[in-house]
Amino acid sequence: MSGFRSTALGFTAALYVLAGRWAFSRLDAGGAGASPFQELRLWIVMGGLLLATLGLVHAAHRQPVPGETRLDAGVVAALLAFFGYLCASAAWAPESTFVSWKLYEVILSGVMSLGLGLAALRQPADRVLEAFWVVVVTATGLLALVGLRQFLGGGAGARLAVMGGGPNVFARLMGMFALGALYFWRRGGATWLWIPAAATGVLLAILTGSRGGALAIIAGVLTFLALGRIPLRRLAMLSVLATVATVGVMTFTPLGKALSHSMEERFLKLTLKYKDGEAGEGGVYLSGREVLYERAYALGLDAPVMGAGLAAFPALGLGVYPHNLFLEVFCEGGALGLMFLAGVFLAYARAAFRGRRGLDAATVGAVVLVLVGSQSSGDLYDARSLFLLMMLSSCTTAAREAPEHFEPDACVTAEGAT
Repeated sequence: MSGFRSTALGFTAALYVLAGRWAFSRLDAGGAGASPFQELRLWIVMGGLLLATLGLVHAAHRQPVPGETRLDAGVVAALLAFFGYLCASAAWAPESTFVSWKLYEVILSGVMSLGLGLAALRQPADRVLEAFWVVVVTATGLLALVGLRQFLGGGAGARLAVMGGGPNVFARLMGMFALGALYFWRRGGATWLWIPAAATGVLLAILTGSRGGALAIIAGVLTFLALGRIPLRRLAMLSVLATVATVGVMTFTPLGKALSHSMEERFLKLTLKYKDGEAGEGGVYLSGREVLYERAYALGLDAPVMGAGLAAFPALGLGVYPHNLFLEVFCEGGALGLMFLAGVFLAYARAAFRGRRGLDAATVGAVVLVLVGSQSSGDLYDARSLFLLMMLSSCTTAAREAPEHFEPDACVTAEGAT
């Protein structure tokens, strides 16, 4: 039963990270707009609530033993305060249809993030992590194949994206694929398989032309390397294999020319306005995001303490969203919103530092990946995996911290009672 719960939990968490706003109505080309009940995310969260209930019932019958997930009280309290404040900010939001929809998304994010911690109670941490990354790597690997097929089938002239998602979304998913491959490599997986797979994820992200996505992947992989305590010999092997895989792709596959074009157009000419050997005038090109940033900052200054209210940015016609997590929280939740958000990061940092010897490098790398990516792409719900991953990381990290006075006999007694 424990194995089933761990697998179900890992599957549910991974599906929630990957599903986004996908709705069953997309299967019907002539269908009407999606209702909440047609969206996969609602049913995923309901499944998470069911697992959370099972976790609470299971936890009531015995104490945790070493190796099992544990809630970090600081992270739980910080998430409750943050999501609770966001829900409260709907009370002073402008009157519009945007408020109810965004409130629904905030509730989904809060319930799923906190529900994951409850569902993971008394579960083997390694099994939960493995189940999570198995689903992530499988799903994103299939998306990578779809992207390659699309590219080789004639889509090389456009930025790479699949299944109706944008290039930034696909880049973030390829970052998760790369980190998942590194997770299995670090756990003793075949180097010849997982390192080229990680390199493929990075290369496909570059093909999207997403500069924020590329920066996020670099930050995530560097975090993995810094926390993973990779032996020098394995790190050298990683570098050699990744370089060989990249050179091989650039030289012997149709992706080489497209990668060179993407680097030149998106990362040099477009970003730095680099042309004919010299940098152009006007500074860095941000695809119009600088206008959204200015509007969000100005809106925040109009109500600096409590913000303009939930979903005020789209309700006031300033844009769909600011494309920056901190600016979105500031303009709609004010300095108080930023304070609660900072509380989440501080609580997670404290939990990570306290259990630093038990950190899973790939999961923390994924936290950094989503955090960096959310500064240039997506809205608060698009950053949902940031909070879920912090909860997953803190729960499994606490599991690796054995009690100071742990007695093996007590463990045997506890296990025998279940």
